Amino acid sequence: MGRRGRRRDDDDSQSGVGRCGGVPFRHTYGLIELRKYFDSFRLVAVCDRNESAAEHVAGVAERELGERPAVFDDFDTMLSAVDSLDAVDVAADTASHHTIAEAALRAGLHVIVEKPMGVTLKACRRMYGAAAAAGRTLAIAENYRRDPLCRLAKALLDAGVIGEPRLALDVSVGGGDALMHNTSWRALRSRGGGFILEQGVHNADLLLYYLGEVESVFAETSVLEKTLRRRGISADLQSFYSHRADDVFSTSETIEADAVDTGVAVMKFRSGAVCQLTMSRTSPGSHTSLATVHGSLGTMVMPASRSGIGPTVMLEGREPLRGEALLELVPDMTLDEPTAAHFGGSRPIASYGMSFEEVDRALVAIELEDFARAIRTGRRPEVDQEAGMRAVALVYAVLESGETGVPVKLRDVMDGTVAEYQRSVDEENDI
Repeated sequence: MGRRGRRRDDDDSQSGVGRCGGVPFRHTYGLIELRKYFDSFRLVAVCDRNESAAEHVAGVAERELGERPAVFDDFDTMLSAVDSLDAVDVAADTASHHTIAEAALRAGLHVIVEKPMGVTLKACRRMYGAAAAAGRTLAIAENYRRDPLCRLAKALLDAGVIGEPRLALDVSVGGGDALMHNTSWRALRSRGGGFILEQGVHNADLLLYYLGEVESVFAETSVLEKTLRRRGISADLQSFYSHRADDVFSTSETIEADAVDTGVAVMKFRSGAVCQLTMSRTSPGSHTSLATVHGSLGTMVMPASRSGIGPTVMLEGREPLRGEALLELVPDMTLDEPTAAHFGGSRPIASYGMSFEEVDRALVAIELEDFARAIRTGRRPEVDQEAGMRAVALVYAVLESGETGVPVKLRDVMDGTVAEYQRSVDEENDI
């Protein structure tokens, strides 16, 4: 993909490739959004095993960017055929992340890979080593923290508005027997790791972003909904996913899931703070979502990424603080240049009124511009391989503790000392 992070009036951009399922299509729209402000990347090729999906994305790119990328159904063929590549955006099924990233890095390309970084920590370590050996940038496409309302929450925490964080609650319960995004690989431990990895890595990254390093985790986990069904895709995501084909159970209406779908965990942070994390996709009757941080001076209700609703601060003896009142508490806060371009200026905001599709595009654009600037300057991207690995390790700490029934240290998951749950995934994927 193109780099150098220049303004639209500068045509000195370079070249890259994307893949073409649901999330890769969202990355294409993010690139389209990015080009409104920064001419950092040219999309010169797209690759997908399903050629019709690739052709669909190529058509959208041609319409919106004025140039049709070449279409491939084999990654190695594309690498040998397109000699103008500088970077690759990897957004295939999670079990493919490390093999595609390693091949691209060996070819001398920079890589941005969708979250979770890898299907196991062993896969992540391979990617880390390949990037180091190649001397190329490896970034993780983690979009939640880039929401300006999450930035505001982080600034408020860092400013000590609620005092010293002591306790966090992070609850996300809903779903039922519907297949996530109608994508069957997400239900399989060996292909995508399941809901706890696929969605939980967002929660993990935000917890680490807000509260710092985790020392230990104790959890109970289970597979409660073993038979999943195709139920359609939410209206927010319909335009992104309707074009792609399922390459696992393409003709079946039900899928037998083997990945954990429910986890309840207690996490101890290095700071001394404790978090209770609960995640499940097995509650068809209702949806419960809660994210709070409780400090020595008060409580913050955390924003949900892409919702447009900012945080709320509650201090003893005062009315809840929202909106502009929060901005007054962090007068020195500003938004970085890429975020400012997509959200109306460098002044921080406490809410916004954008559709899901609009804000989704903007956040992907911001992470792509961060990637471009890392390539151009040689600095680390904000979410580099270490940050990506820590988020995956925190999720796997939940899964490993649930598997063994004992608390685990995050450092032991990071270095592979604890890997019982991951062992079969590594074996099946020959990692």
